[in-house]
Amino acid sequence: MKCAVPWSEAALVAVACWAVSGLGYGVLAALDEPHLPVAPLIGMGLVQWFWARHRFWPASVAAGLAGAAVLFALVDVLRPGLGRYVADALATGAAATVALAVFTLVGRGAGRHRDAAH
Repeated sequence: MKCAVPWSEAALVAVACWAVSGLGYGVLAALDEPHLPVAPLIGMGLVQWFWARHRFWPASVAAGLAGAAVLFALVDVLRPGLGRYVADALATGAAATVALAVFTLVGRGAGRHRDAAH
C-alpha cells in the first residue's frame, strides 16, 4: 500500500483528471449551470485512488494543501480574463496535476528515506 507511485501512474491519473475537468465544465457550460463545480468530483476520485492504492498520509496532506492552494490562486487569476467555465476547468486540472506531482514526489522521497534506514 505504501509503495512509491510510478510517474506513469501519476501521469495517467492526471490525464483522467484533465478529461473529467474539461468534459465536466463543458457540460456545465452547455447547460449554463455555474453553481455545480466539478472540482469536488475530481477530489473524490483522487481520494478513492489514494485510499485504494497508495495510503501514505504525509504525501496526501502535502498534496491536498498544494492542490487547494493552486486551485484557489488560479481561479482568482484566470476568471476575469477567461470566464467562469474555462477558468474553473483550467484551474481544476492544474490543481489536480500539482497535487499528483506533490504526492508522487513526497511519496518517492519518503520511500528513499525508508530504504536507506533498513
